[in-house]
Amino acid sequence: MDDAVKRFRSEYQASIGQHYNGWLHGGFIFAVGGLYIATCAYQAQGGGWAWLSVIPGFVLANFGEWWLHKYALHRRIEPLRALWQRHTVQHHHYFTESAMTVGSHREYRIIFFPPYAVVGIGLIHALFGALWALPLGAAAGWAWMLGGMSHYMLYEILHTAAHLHERPIYRHLPLVNTMRRNHWMHHHQKLMPEYNLNLTVPFADWVMRSSDLDRGLFGTLFNGYRMDYLRPEVRAAIKQPAFPPGT
Repeated sequence: MDDAVKRFRSEYQASIGQHYNGWLHGGFIFAVGGLYIATCAYQAQGGGWAWLSVIPGFVLANFGEWWLHKYALHRRIEPLRALWQRHTVQHHHYFTESAMTVGSHREYRIIFFPPYAVVGIGLIHALFGALWALPLGAAAGWAWMLGGMSHYMLYEILHTAAHLHERPIYRHLPLVNTMRRNHWMHHHQKLMPEYNLNLTVPFADWVMRSSDLDRGLFGTLFNGYRMDYLRPEVRAAIKQPAFPPGT
């Protein structure tokens, strides 16, 4: 970890309120998200084929994540300046390819979305679910909402996992291993605006050709820690050829 990152981390940590608790922060997000998902599942029960609406709800959320990451979090758009400030200026200065992990739960503040975000995300999915329900019925709308919120819950889980210290089990957990490596690659300063913009399932990355890998869909989703399928321009841009770093 270089001196600039140490200094930024020290200043950021000093700005965190003394009563902040990362476990409570995460607990609130997952409690609200879990209640939302349970409500949607209850309302959609007996919906038959309507349950398939979970899939487009999840997929659209995946492309929405990709779009927001590329065009709002890494580009300064004035109406969304706060998102850019929190992500590019803070998150990407706190975590770099040589300093990806947290030391305590208080640092979850720079990983999790603010607590109010889960409410806003729930309302967005409710709007899309209502529109989906107009032609397909209420059960389909609830199923859509379930897919969208499940995507956000998966985002918080996998993004947090990407910033935890390495443990042997992570290498063998599907998606967790893929996204830990993907996110580490994304945090290379030369790569972050263009590569690995999904923090959940890298489906949109594969479709939009923003994956750092030159692989088919299955290989991209379940690549794990492998580094032998890097695109040539990506390989030329990084200094560390292996993941985890130091291996």
